[in-house]
Amino acid sequence: MAPALGSTHRLTWPRVPIIFAVRDQHGASTLSSDRHATATDLHVIAAGAFEHVLHALAEPFGTESGHVLRLRISNAGGVIRKLESDESDEPADVVFTSSAGIDALAAKGRLDAATKVEVGRMRLGVAVGPSAAAPDLATADTLRAALLAAPAIAYIDPRGGGTTGPYFVTLFERLGMASEIAQKGVLCATGKDVVRAVASGRATIGLTQASELIGVADVRFAGHLPADLQLISVYCAAVASRAAAPGAARDFIRFVTNPDSAARFRALGWDVGSESG
Repeated sequence: MAPALGSTHRLTWPRVPIIFAVRDQHGASTLSSDRHATATDLHVIAAGAFEHVLHALAEPFGTESGHVLRLRISNAGGVIRKLESDESDEPADVVFTSSAGIDALAAKGRLDAATKVEVGRMRLGVAVGPSAAAPDLATADTLRAALLAAPAIAYIDPRGGGTTGPYFVTLFERLGMASEIAQKGVLCATGKDVVRAVASGRATIGLTQASELIGVADVRFAGHLPADLQLISVYCAAVASRAAAPGAARDFIRFVTNPDSAARFRALGWDVGSESG
């Protein structure tokens, strides 16, 4: 099994003046450049649900701002562990994780609570192999039948610190199939590990946050869990209390929550804006 901590992604872009989002007297968002500003490395720590969308937004943000984005992905528990210790030397300017995780880190003084912004909400999804037929996910009964028929099911380890792991235990109990899942479950540390398990054939069905499955090579997104079994996770961002580049961190939060970025979030399975209420 891959470790809980994911990959480091470093993107470099031409050095140009930083561009700030500002509000005019009518509240409209405009852009203005600051000749005295300098581009900087921006250290971003994010939960796995954000991985694909932040990768997609990294290039346009780098082109607009000139900042060098350094993205570190972990599961939600890993994000907290990386930042909560007084001895932690993990560089962080801005953090993207669950709302509860943001609150926990803010309570420990690691994040500036005043900068917390809701980015979007995420539902759980199902993946199968690329050539497999999509299971019927319309109701609790059809989902249960699909899970019972699957030889192996990959899902997030409830002991691994991920956002969804404990919920899956409750879900299987609710469906009356906890003992069956115990015999054929493939426990994974991250959503990326769920994808690997399905892609490799170790599992025939994978369960995790939908954003970790949509548009991913080697698996097929089969759909979301039925509404009455769904877990909706609220994800937020906040600036780190000890950020080396707090201004750039605030710029990045504004960038990922602007209307153009919202379209990318929706394309990757996120509910944003009024639809997330």
